Amino acid sequence: MKKSFILTGTIISSLLAGQTAFASSYTVQKGDTLWGISKKYNTTVETLKQMNHLTSDLIFPGQILKVDEKKDTYTVNPGDTLSKIAKQFNTTVDALLKMNPEISNPNFIKAGQTIYVPGAVTASVQKQTASSVSAVSATSSENSTQAANSSLADRVIQIGEKYLGAKYLYGASPSRTDAFDCSSFTMRVFSEVGISLPRSSAAQSQVGTPVSFNQLQKGDLVFFDTDFDGAINHVGIYAGNGQMLNVSTSKGVSYASIGSSYWKERLVKAVRVIN
Repeated sequence: MKKSFILTGTIISSLLAGQTAFASSYTVQKGDTLWGISKKYNTTVETLKQMNHLTSDLIFPGQILKVDEKKDTYTVNPGDTLSKIAKQFNTTVDALLKMNPEISNPNFIKAGQTIYVPGAVTASVQKQTASSVSAVSATSSENSTQAANSSLADRVIQIGEKYLGAKYLYGASPSRTDAFDCSSFTMRVFSEVGISLPRSSAAQSQVGTPVSFNQLQKGDLVFFDTDFDGAINHVGIYAGNGQMLNVSTSKGVSYASIGSSYWKERLVKAVRVIN
């Protein structure tokens, strides 16, 4: 069984090697504009907005933008259409056409043709490895779940980042996106990926699955008692590498280190709501 697992892993790794172009990122500098960044990376403002889920041209210093789309290749099968492929990879026909400018007629693609699709394991690779994967189906299923959770966590952070710089307002309505308090921010961000959270930080600390601080993962909620009175009154979204996205009274939506002297001694709990 061990030999079968190793062989399967080798086959999958070999088939996937060289197929993915990993996305690169750019940290916005003072004075940057989307237009200037688009010229630097030979792309368009609209493409940058679509890749980073931006609703306006407004960007902030320190904001991290994706500047190169993560792609995989897909081999067209008999009966495929661009609409069908777009639905399979959770994208749009327009997005596929932008990634594949050689396609002049969206209603005409040929079986055997190789096209770029948004980052995901391609169906052609899945079909080629079907017999081998059966030997480790349970492991593959678990890995798929973990990958899906990781992708959702990345999406949560991406959504949170688009509000960087928004001001702090105590009691802000969750429907507002120009101003937040700590829990209206987390409530808003998670609602955009279909996860409902209660309104207050104390109530949010009671949902999900508690996790230890040494097992924190991107997308986990971290809770604080800033008054040292035994009551949770602040929440942030763990973003990895000891950082969290949160709303502070002085900086609004911003990054902060949970290992700093201020936050470390006030950290009381963490929960995972992405399962």
